Amino acid sequence: MSRKKVWIGSGLILAIGVLAYLSYHQSPAVGDAAGTVAATPLVHRADMRNWLADGERGIWIQGANSWYYASFSGVCRGLNSTNSLGFDTGSSGNIERTSWVVLPGGGRCEMRTFAPSAGPSKDRNADVLPQPQTQ
Repeated sequence: MSRKKVWIGSGLILAIGVLAYLSYHQSPAVGDAAGTVAATPLVHRADMRNWLADGERGIWIQGANSWYYASFSGVCRGLNSTNSLGFDTGSSGNIERTSWVVLPGGGRCEMRTFAPSAGPSKDRNADVLPQPQTQ
């Protein structure tokens, strides 16, 4: 194979790699047609007030002033039956789309999406009948 073909092939592979990287890693700010800039949604761990599992497919997270919803890449086994969890945020301390939920016992769930939300439905437990506690 000639040197020219090797260089062209290498350049194409490099270009495809760069495009794949840029399409996967979105910039922290995205502009819309009007020219305004919207920040990537995130909650700093210190500002998190509450969380509520949505079964094993997602989680609502309450920040200082608003709710966010994160869906997972797959089923997050054990999320709906725990009352404690952690967040792997890397060095930033920000809970965002690239964060992981860490369950007791070492289970980890990768976030697929993270977006502002109205929060959990107020009537989500309307069909649940209260039962007396037995010991």
